[in-house]
Amino acid sequence: MGGGNPGIGGATSGGSSMGGSNPGNGGSSSGGVIGPAGGLSSGGATSGGSNPGNGGSTIGGESGVGGSTMGGDTGAGGSTMGGDTGAGGGAKTPGTAQQGDITVDPATTFQTMDGFGIADVWQGQNTSSAEQRTLFWDPDQGIGMSILRIGIDETGQIMGDAGYVEGPVVSGFGGKVWAAPWSPPGNLKDNGDMNNGGHLNASEYDTWASTLAAFPAIYKQHTGDDLWGISAQNEPDFVASYRSCIYDADQMNAFIKVLGPKLQALTPAVKLLAAEPDVWSHTWDNGDRYGTAIEGDATVSGLVDIIATHDYGANVQSTTRPSPPANLSHHIWQTEATYTAGADIGPALDFDRCIYAAVTSGGASGWVYWWTPEFMNGGSTANPPKRVYAMGNFSKFVRPDYVRVDISGVPSAVQIVPFANPADGTLVIVALNSGNSAQQASFFVSGTAWPDSVTPYVTSSSSNLQAGSSISLDAARFSASLAGQSITTFVGKP
Repeated sequence: MGGGNPGIGGATSGGSSMGGSNPGNGGSSSGGVIGPAGGLSSGGATSGGSNPGNGGSTIGGESGVGGSTMGGDTGAGGSTMGGDTGAGGGAKTPGTAQQGDITVDPATTFQTMDGFGIADVWQGQNTSSAEQRTLFWDPDQGIGMSILRIGIDETGQIMGDAGYVEGPVVSGFGGKVWAAPWSPPGNLKDNGDMNNGGHLNASEYDTWASTLAAFPAIYKQHTGDDLWGISAQNEPDFVASYRSCIYDADQMNAFIKVLGPKLQALTPAVKLLAAEPDVWSHTWDNGDRYGTAIEGDATVSGLVDIIATHDYGANVQSTTRPSPPANLSHHIWQTEATYTAGADIGPALDFDRCIYAAVTSGGASGWVYWWTPEFMNGGSTANPPKRVYAMGNFSKFVRPDYVRVDISGVPSAVQIVPFANPADGTLVIVALNSGNSAQQASFFVSGTAWPDSVTPYVTSSSSNLQAGSSISLDAARFSASLAGQSITTFVGKP
C-alpha cells in the first residue's frame, strides 16, 4: 500500500502484500540490453509500417530476438501499428455477423484512455539504467508505458531521485509524470508524527498545500520538465506504520478546496488527482466513498481532474471492479496495485486480468502498477518477467487518446476488450485466455471502416509480444486461435 521506507526493510514497513517490497530485490532493473540492434529496424519501425502481405513475423521479429519481440512498428502513436494494407481507407460495404461471432463495434465508444504506467518511489537514480528506460517507455523498442508516478516526502522533496532520471524520458515520449505525497511533517498533524496515520490539522491546510504547490518548481529545476499532476494524498483511508495521513471524505474535500486553486494558479497549471484510497470500493461503494463526495460537491469537482483509486485486496481471478456512477465527469485512474508474485505466464495473466477489470467495469482511463523493483522482480532488463510483456500487450498498442469501444458475444472462457484510435481508425483488440486449452474465436467488426488485416502479438510461456502472421479480414470478419495461457493483441488499420 505504497510500501515502507526501503531503508527500514520492505516487508516490515509496507507489507509484502501491500506494495512494500525491498528495493534491494529490484537490482535486476539495471544492466542488460533489450536485444540486438537492428531487429526493430527490420520490422519497419523506421519505414512507417510493413505491409501485412509481407508476413507478420517480419514486423515484430522472431521470438528470442530481444527487443524485436516487443512488437516493433508502433512509433507513430498507433498509425503504423497495423501497417498500411494499400487497399485504401474510406467506407467499405458493411459485412454481416454470423452465428457465434464476437462483434466489435467501433462506433460505440466509452472512456478515452490516458495510458499505463508504474511508480518510481524511494529509489536512487542508479537503479534506472538506459536499457530499462528504453524497455519501459519507448513505444518502438519497449513496451511504451506513458504514466510515471513519483513521491513527495514530508519536506516537499522527491522521495528518491530515480524520478528525476525517468521523468524526462517519459515526457520525451509524450507521457505524463505526476507526484503523490505520503504525509505532511508530524508537527502539522494531530498525532505529531509523519508515520502511523494521524490527520492534517485544519489550521495547517494552507501550509501543507503551499508545500505541495511548490513541488512542480522543484521538479522542473532538476529535470527541465513540467510536472503534469499532483495527488492530494496517498491512501487517506489507510493507517500505516510508515508515512501516512488520514482524511475522511469531508476532510479531503476541504483540503482540495485549499490545494486545488494553488495548483490551478501555477504556470502551467498542474492537474489534481484524488483521493487514492487503498481499496477501490472506498471510491464509490462503501467506507468514505471519496469519489461520490468529490462528484457531489460542485466546487471540489471543478478542482479535481482525475478521480484515482488503488486496487489492494482485489481478487486476481475477478474480471470486475466497482463501477463509477453514470455520467461521471472525471477520468478514473487506478494508481497503485501489486498482484501475484512470480516471473512466469500465470502471474502475468493475473496482472492483465486486473487491467481488464479496471478498464471495463471499473471504467479506468489510466492504470499504474506499484513500483519498478516489484515489476522487474524475477527477471532482468535483458530477460524481463512475463508481467512486463503482459503490460506491453496493453501499453504498447493502446496509446493515449485511444478509446475503448463496444464488444458483445464474448464467450465466458476468455476476456476481450477492444480499443480504437479516433485519429486514424486503428483497431486494437486485447484477448486473454487464462485456460489451458486453446479457444477459437471469430470476430466481426461492424460499420464500414474495418481493417483489411490484423497482426497478432502474443505473450505466452514461450512468446514475448511476438508478432504472428497477419490475418486477413473477409467481409469484416476474421478468425484466430487464442492459445491456452496467453495474451494476444490484434492490431489493424482500415
